[in-house]
Amino acid sequence: MDALKRDWQQFSELKRSVQIRYQETVDIREFEPKIQKLLDDHVVAMPAETIIDVVNINDPDALKAVVEETGVSEASKADRISSATRRAITENMDEDPTFYKRFSELLEETIRAYREQRLSEREYLRSVVKLASQIARKERGHHVPERLKGDEDGQAFFGILDGQLQTRDEATVAGDEAAIISLDIIEIIKSHLIVDLWSNEMAQNDLRNAIDDYFFDVIRDQKGVDLPVEVLDDLELKIMNLARARFAA
Repeated sequence: MDALKRDWQQFSELKRSVQIRYQETVDIREFEPKIQKLLDDHVVAMPAETIIDVVNINDPDALKAVVEETGVSEASKADRISSATRRAITENMDEDPTFYKRFSELLEETIRAYREQRLSEREYLRSVVKLASQIARKERGHHVPERLKGDEDGQAFFGILDGQLQTRDEATVAGDEAAIISLDIIEIIKSHLIVDLWSNEMAQNDLRNAIDDYFFDVIRDQKGVDLPVEVLDDLELKIMNLARARFAA
């Protein structure tokens, strides 16, 4: 029984170490009665649940605390922060897909570079802390039109529209022009917000039709932008998904 107790303790310590490093928790409630019976019969009663504090990348002090931990390797600290960053990206992806997709790619490339030994442990840690901080501060890494400064909704829609349309003479619609289109579409969405919009198929169809009208009447006819059906369908899907994520109704 002493061997069983040692094995259980080693497993518990290993599980906790992995949870801390990769910011993952395992739900073992399904097995808890059997585990508890085994412990009651053969060892001692022990808790079957381990609680791990998830790193909040939006809190600079929380990041600093991880970096300054003692007795932990720099790679372990970096893994913990990168896992928390990946979680934040996943949880917020729908609200700003262009922004979070970019940082998701940067994070995965950083992790890959470390695993391929192109980064030292210290460089790995420094890189993931920088990425986590940039996400927390919403640093977009490229020029945001002045009219969209401080407008999170506008910047999110701008992200999926900037550079995605072309005029008939093949000029790309970007910058201020894309910003204006983004703000126009937001106004259309807001004008169609009603209670339970996202569970009301008829109301959603009305919104889609209004967006269609805008693309054809304004974007195509007034601004001279070609609208291939597949491009319009893709943009409309992204717009509707983004509207659902950002505008509760």
